[in-house]
Amino acid sequence: MDIARTAAATATLAATALGATWLLAGTHNPLDHPGRPFSSALSTYPEGWANAVFLGCALVALAAACWPRRGREWAAGAAIVALVALMDASTLIAIGYLPATLIGPLFGLAEADASLFLSPGLLLQLLLLTAVAAFGVVIARRFRAAGHDLAHVTARTRFWTRIAIEAPLVYALTRVLMFFGVPGFDMAEFGAPILWAGLGLAVSASLGAWLTYGLVRPWGEVFPRWLPGLRDKRVPIRLAVVPGLLVAVMVATASKDMLQSLGDDGALSAIGDWPLVALPMLLWPLWAIALAMATANYGIRRSLTEAKISPEHNGTKMVYIPLTGAQTPKISGN
Repeated sequence: MDIARTAAATATLAATALGATWLLAGTHNPLDHPGRPFSSALSTYPEGWANAVFLGCALVALAAACWPRRGREWAAGAAIVALVALMDASTLIAIGYLPATLIGPLFGLAEADASLFLSPGLLLQLLLLTAVAAFGVVIARRFRAAGHDLAHVTARTRFWTRIAIEAPLVYALTRVLMFFGVPGFDMAEFGAPILWAGLGLAVSASLGAWLTYGLVRPWGEVFPRWLPGLRDKRVPIRLAVVPGLLVAVMVATASKDMLQSLGDDGALSAIGDWPLVALPMLLWPLWAIALAMATANYGIRRSLTEAKISPEHNGTKMVYIPLTGAQTPKISGN
């Protein structure tokens, strides 16, 4: 059984059924409640259009899940675009609020409410994100080594990985400075939960940057020796590619929200009042693109090297060389 396609079909079928039910019953879509947390992704559409847009995008994704083998990766890509159109920054914001929810009560933050994570809007977006992850697996399977030069792919991986590391680290630094109230970054007037959310996003972004570094390091291809049960085993390509593409999608949805908000007077006023805090968010689109490109090129590069060390090539092993300067992975015999 194809688990990825089954998961994609199940999630998109559930989304389609919900969308049809809400449309026929005239019920308000859970993502069309601008006054509720994590529930405003579709609130920008005209009155009554949210359910129609949701159902249309869900049908596109469902059709992609049932697509025949030929062109399946392109259908999966179209499905991801359709699903992203239904999402906003909620999943990324939820990650940021997680530290405030878990640790906040220890510091007397009564505003840290765990019930926020049971919001229907957030749960619905997690369902959509599950479908995105499944489609990501479908795309990852289609990486092919044919037609690619290892040196060029390695150079592209190195280039995009560097950007995908630097962009979130710059953003993370501003949130740490904001948490400690450094002049120019002081946002204390907005309350402790906002500061904790910023710190949570800083920790998540830094962890993501470190994991992204693995795309160009040996431990991104072979599990380190200190991992019991996994030491010296090869890292499955999809184990790196799917999460990388998933995070890229989450950052892209947040970027979409951020870019749309630039037309609002409030957003422009915030940039003018707190430029050191607001401007780093403009790195999000670059971060999303760079992470997606770095992850995709990692998958292609691994496909190239794995083809040369497959079981059919007895007596062949990988010699790992850090991807810095002009060096590239090399293959040698025993």
